Amino acid sequence: MATADLRLDPDLVIIGVKRGGTTSLFRDLEGHPSMCPMVPSARRLPLRENMKGAHYFDSDMARSRRWYRSHFATSATRSLRAKRTGAAFTAEASPYYLFHPLAAHRAAAALPHTRFVVMLRDPVERTVSHWAEQTRNGVETLSLRDALDAEAQRVGDASYRLAGGTLGVSGAHEQQSYAAQSGYAVSLDRWIDAVGRHRLVIVFSEDYYTDPGGVIGSVLDAAGLPPMPGRHESEHRNAAPRPSKLDATIDAELTERFRPDVEQLTERLGLTPPWQRFATPSPTA
Repeated sequence: MATADLRLDPDLVIIGVKRGGTTSLFRDLEGHPSMCPMVPSARRLPLRENMKGAHYFDSDMARSRRWYRSHFATSATRSLRAKRTGAAFTAEASPYYLFHPLAAHRAAAALPHTRFVVMLRDPVERTVSHWAEQTRNGVETLSLRDALDAEAQRVGDASYRLAGGTLGVSGAHEQQSYAAQSGYAVSLDRWIDAVGRHRLVIVFSEDYYTDPGGVIGSVLDAAGLPPMPGRHESEHRNAAPRPSKLDATIDAELTERFRPDVEQLTERLGLTPPWQRFATPSPTA
């Protein structure tokens, strides 16, 4: 923090979605020779791997701006990296930023030049994966059906209280809002209004899983950064065990729940998500 004035804001911030492949994308970007790791890095402390995110704009906003900037490389470090590789950039990934009701406003005020990366995953798959992750971590003890039924009561009015500043953090809002976090349109509208569509780099998780090099290239190109050298193969990180086959009733219910949101998303972004379950018309249409 003592050297925060010598540090620059991140060039890229991956803002979500949770369980959309954000960890894998961030670790892949770390393989770029021009990327400076977050501070402190695993080279300086006995960490298993480098830090991924600061969570400043969601759960750590009570900390200072200097604290946030202390996580990124100094100008001198960036200059040395640029001399060696031809460029230098920094990044962080805090996937709760997309859904948190105040994160977009906070980030827009603090980071006027940063590009924000959004990875969108099939909302049904994301919902199930989020539940599976919390089950794996021992946080969730309910079945998927029961957890979905309990979601509204668990989360309550946390979104309104967080937005109004009467609640600082909410574990249920972040970790047990399985279906709510898969309704992307409202969250994206909030970010578009705050930072502008031109500063959002929107990619799809499914495209990343099938062509990681292509998606990484599009992210770097949109941010004005040099391409990743060589051919790149990605590793799927932070996977959580889940049912091999989703219950057909839950699948159908979630598909119809998210269908209007996907339609709104498609119209708003001018992009067609590669989510096959929504390519089939609704049986009630």
